[in-house]
Amino acid sequence: GVMPMLEFWGSSKTLSTLSEALFITSAAKHPKATILCDIYHLHRGGSGYDGLALVAGSALPVLHMNDFPADPPREKLEDKHRLMPGDGIAPFGQILKTLVANGARTALSLELFNNDYWKMDAAEVLKMGIEKMKTTVAKALA
Repeated sequence: GVMPMLEFWGSSKTLSTLSEALFITSAAKHPKATILCDIYHLHRGGSGYDGLALVAGSALPVLHMNDFPADPPREKLEDKHRLMPGDGIAPFGQILKTLVANGARTALSLELFNNDYWKMDAAEVLKMGIEKMKTTVAKALA
């Protein structure tokens, strides 16, 4: 009953891109192998977002939603630079429309490691995060 899910990390030296995750999940030959995508890691690792069009929606059950600023450059980004969805430059329209076109029923999960949010009241951050996610999804799919 377990769904194997592989998450790649954009700053990793060995598993930083969508293509590497696709290779590993394919090589695993497990019928339920899936990939956990993260908008930040797609950008940070240099995968970009076009490759999502090649992935069956059923293979992408979870998407970590977050955003990132234009500066610092991609190679210098760190987890602390993650922003609320819609507060940076991530192409949410392209990403979410691609998932829909692929038949994905992907759970959207907010993942942030930004110390500014950690200083705030958790309930306030949660409320802000839900609103930002809803607004970003509505705008992306309009």
